[in-house]
Amino acid sequence: MKQLLLILSISLIISCKGQQIVPINSNITTVPINAYFKDTNNEFNPYIGTWTATYQGKNIKLVINKEEKVPINLLGKNYFTDRLIVRYEIKTNGVVAQSTLGKDFTNDSSLSIEGLMTEDNGAVVTLIFSGGNCSIGNGLIKFKKISATQFYWNYYPGSATLNDNMCPKNLDYTIYLPETENLVFTKQ
Repeated sequence: MKQLLLILSISLIISCKGQQIVPINSNITTVPINAYFKDTNNEFNPYIGTWTATYQGKNIKLVINKEEKVPINLLGKNYFTDRLIVRYEIKTNGVVAQSTLGKDFTNDSSLSIEGLMTEDNGAVVTLIFSGGNCSIGNGLIKFKKISATQFYWNYYPGSATLNDNMCPKNLDYTIYLPETENLVFTKQ
């Protein structure tokens, strides 16, 4: 009986020292290593689904999914987080100009769009676009909720110029994403 109580006590102590779960917008400097930045209030959920918009003759389709407990490294330390992953397809005159709908970003993060944080209780989501070839177009994208079926798209590219010394000239450096503010996407 004493042995059973000892085993139960040790199990309880170990389980109490488990991974710390913190809200998605917690300050990274105040949480322990290996903490889990969890979407505790489901702020990402309204953005999950398929969304469409038209901009300058282009049809844009976004497919947004939520991934949970993804390992990440921030400031040289390991953590876990929930995040939004955005895959997209852009068509001009019915022809696909660029698509990441079938892309697996595990080993190649080019063209990835991922959201790790929200503002105003989920009314705004900040996402990072990795850019295309040579990171052209990398920058921030913000979704701002209008209603349950619409949000504004705001894209702020940080690098839209080519580094001639480091980038091969034969690659496609076009930024296909709509470089604009307040483009309305509608849920399908």
